[in-house]
Amino acid sequence: MADDENSSTSEESLDLTSEKFKPMKALYSSKAKLSSVKAPIYDNVSKFEAVMSGLSGEKKKKQKTIEAGQGEHSRQRFLPSQAPVSSTRRTGGRAGDTEGRNVLSKMQKTLGPLGVLHECMQSRTRVKVYTRNAYGIRGHVEAYVAAFDRHWNLALEDCFEVWTRKVKRKAPALGPPSVTRTEEEDSVPKVVVTKIERKRETLERHVPQLLLRGEQVAIIVKIN
Repeated sequence: MADDENSSTSEESLDLTSEKFKPMKALYSSKAKLSSVKAPIYDNVSKFEAVMSGLSGEKKKKQKTIEAGQGEHSRQRFLPSQAPVSSTRRTGGRAGDTEGRNVLSKMQKTLGPLGVLHECMQSRTRVKVYTRNAYGIRGHVEAYVAAFDRHWNLALEDCFEVWTRKVKRKAPALGPPSVTRTEEEDSVPKVVVTKIERKRETLERHVPQLLLRGEQVAIIVKIN
């Protein structure tokens, strides 16, 4: 009798229509059978309950699909003259389409002040570029213009730079002065202090090449 009661209780726990149905036991039991071969498979019981209660997103997606299908018939129909205009913009892909898209070709089409700067570059005329910092004019650079862009970023050659800064006062190092120099220090342009006035000093150096950002450019003067 006890075996019959246990078997009946086990069957009831696997029966979907029974009040004693245990979902977790049904998931792991080999005796549980699906009511239909085409029944959908869900990840867990919570997903099944959400679908049955209508809270799942699957029904919402189906509803949106149905509404979209119904909306195609109610769209406004435009006349041929009201159709979208096709774009004439080049999409690239050929060598001719990329013409005028690099800095070197754009420099030739510049007008106004940038055109004068292009003339100085073509004629190899030196210019004096006044640079600025956060507080005012920092100094100037005399050089040849190698390249530039519309943001006034400058690539300069044979540069002679003069600028001012606050005098740096450092405590002398203990021991004998060091005479050894590395190769990197020899390759760095030498900075010469030409003048000291109170707390400011004037420095100058010669640099073979220099890249100057446009936000640091204040004035550019042509040197005759």
